[in-house]
Amino acid sequence: MKQVFILRGLPGCGKSYYAQTLADDLVAGDEGQYLICATDDYFYNDDREYYFEKFKLPEYHNLNLARFINGLKEGIPLVIVDNTNIKKWEFVAYSAAATALGYQVKEVIVGEVKDKSLQHLYAKRNTHGVALKTISKMAYLFEW
Repeated sequence: MKQVFILRGLPGCGKSYYAQTLADDLVAGDEGQYLICATDDYFYNDDREYYFEKFKLPEYHNLNLARFINGLKEGIPLVIVDNTNIKKWEFVAYSAAATALGYQVKEVIVGEVKDKSLQHLYAKRNTHGVALKTISKMAYLFEW
């Protein structure tokens, strides 16, 4: 069965860890059998340093979606979308493409969105320097 998991959650909640653990559990770490698509990947430079440029976000989201669709067309059995996906419109194209290409789609909310104490934890542990104020705003805007 071909599966797509669309992860949703605040920065620092553990989406990337969850994605890798899920892939390891479902396909025993066989890298040819899964693809993790994260827009964050495009913000790393050649030295593997993360450098966020807000104005590049639309371009990088489009590149990530294209990578995702290419993975589906290749028939990769497990494809995971590792983005915050705060609003439903942010992942509808992923879901539609996966369904059209015969994949079972599962939406997974990682972590707790509304818990204020966890938002503080996420702000401390996210690897991209997203401030608590931004994380709290994202939690407020989160669509169920």
